[in-house]
Amino acid sequence: MKLLLRLAVRFLFGGKSYTHLVTAVAFLGVMIGVVALLLTMGVFSGFQKALKEKILSSMPHVIVSLIEGKPDDHHLTIIRKNPWVERAFPIMVFQAVIGKDRTFQSVSVKAIRPEDMGVYAGAILEGKPGGVMIGSGLADILGVKVGDQITLISPMGIRTPLGFLPKIERVRVGGIYRRGTFDQDYLTVVMPMEQAISIFGDSWQLSGYEVYLKDPYMAQDVKKELEKSLGSSVFVRSWVDFNQPLFNALELEKRGIFFVLLLMILIASFNITSLLFMKAREKVKDVAILKTYGMKSGQVFLLFVLQGFILGFLGASLGVSLAFLGEWLINRYDLIRVPADVYLMDHVPCYIQTQDLVLTFLGALLLSCMSSLLPAYKVSKEKVVQVLRGE
Repeated sequence: MKLLLRLAVRFLFGGKSYTHLVTAVAFLGVMIGVVALLLTMGVFSGFQKALKEKILSSMPHVIVSLIEGKPDDHHLTIIRKNPWVERAFPIMVFQAVIGKDRTFQSVSVKAIRPEDMGVYAGAILEGKPGGVMIGSGLADILGVKVGDQITLISPMGIRTPLGFLPKIERVRVGGIYRRGTFDQDYLTVVMPMEQAISIFGDSWQLSGYEVYLKDPYMAQDVKKELEKSLGSSVFVRSWVDFNQPLFNALELEKRGIFFVLLLMILIASFNITSLLFMKAREKVKDVAILKTYGMKSGQVFLLFVLQGFILGFLGASLGVSLAFLGEWLINRYDLIRVPADVYLMDHVPCYIQTQDLVLTFLGALLLSCMSSLLPAYKVSKEKVVQVLRGE
């Protein structure tokens, strides 16, 4: 095997000068294909990873919705007993219209207890957690800053001798936050639960509990456990349930791009086929002499397959190295900039996954070896006597 490997290297990098150019083109084709494939997959994976982190920072990991009634300590105690639960608190959601001057916006009012408002501490841009808090996008629409008075209008209203009138309350903005999602930043108002109940009464749209976990990726397991322990009086959903269609679509796009870019390596491998046909024609007499010294046709076949393997291995190895360099440059200098209001981030990171690396490397090797099969088979079947006679 060592002899075949040495001969393969000599055959591949030796010979006439015009074959050196074809060798370089075949090598560069494999290398560029591997770099393009790995970096593209890395950007897709980096976007998915960053998007998951953004989603996890802007929403609870599990939401337990009560089918009827208000949140109580009984359910909360059961939820907090789960070993994966880091934090859980009751919420109530009301529908309302918020406005200032002549600008109005339909919103969801999330009511939570004052002691639980610390969950918004990391997202506060102005003010502090507590009181009435609105998203940064909503604040821009209304032209509101901390300390301003805004109008809350309850759709349920009150009955009077003159008919049904909406209930209107003036409240002070205590904080402005940004959590990075459209629903949170443009369509949500957060306020203390007692204050919300005094304004909206029993007209809540949703009541239940927000649950934050020590490991967000255990959300599906925790969901199943809570469904068993809480019974049929609740409806449990995880962050995965809310976002699964999005991640499925991204994964499908990633797979499609993978196979499209794999065609680049396949096209590059055609250069290997052309190169080895040229090598076979150039080295046919050398092969005939080797056969007279006892080399078998199978060994000749393997000799030329090894040349394809070596070319694919070197091209793929350098391609992987350059892909890692590209990954570092993309992440170091934030080279891929995107509009934050569309993608929830101002740049896309690159993250080359191990499975993508292995599949790409093995795919490049496999295609390179397959490209060498036809010329290897042809040269292995050459007749020694005819070759030496020059026929």
